[in-house]
Amino acid sequence: MVSFLALLPRTLTTFLYAVAALLRFYADTDTTPIQLIPLTILQWSFLAFALGTAALLANLGLEWHAGNRSRNREIEATERETRRDNLADEERNRATEEREKADQERARADQERDRADQERNRANQERNRADQERQRAARRARIQNRGFILQTRHQLTPNPDTEAALTDFLSFLQEYGE
Repeated sequence: MVSFLALLPRTLTTFLYAVAALLRFYADTDTTPIQLIPLTILQWSFLAFALGTAALLANLGLEWHAGNRSRNREIEATERETRRDNLADEERNRATEEREKADQERARADQERDRADQERNRANQERNRADQERQRAARRARIQNRGFILQTRHQLTPNPDTEAALTDFLSFLQEYGE
């Protein structure tokens, strides 16, 4: 049905021009073919020509409207596609910015974690040094106490056992330098 309506103005225009030409050129122009309507063949020819021209103008208007409508559809489709592309670009840009922010946050967190690890390592090193110093101090104190005890024993009871222990102690101090 749509194709018939699309062909109707063209066909009607062609038919009316053909009738106008037949009436104009192949008939007696002064005769009245239908007695009820007082028009001559020349007037019928002019009427057919006028109707053909009106059908031609209607066809031209329909074609113009169809062309504009299809162009408008194409423009709207292009605009929709452009809007969709712009929205997709904006989403991609937003996602990229969010990823960059997340990467920056991760980098900051990693730096802070590294700083905290370095601080922990420094604190552990300080604790280890302090522990070593305490152990050395405790070792020195034990050695000194042993020396005092041996000296006191030798002074209280000077016998060969205490003298031998003091000699061992002195050789120990000379050997290890403490």
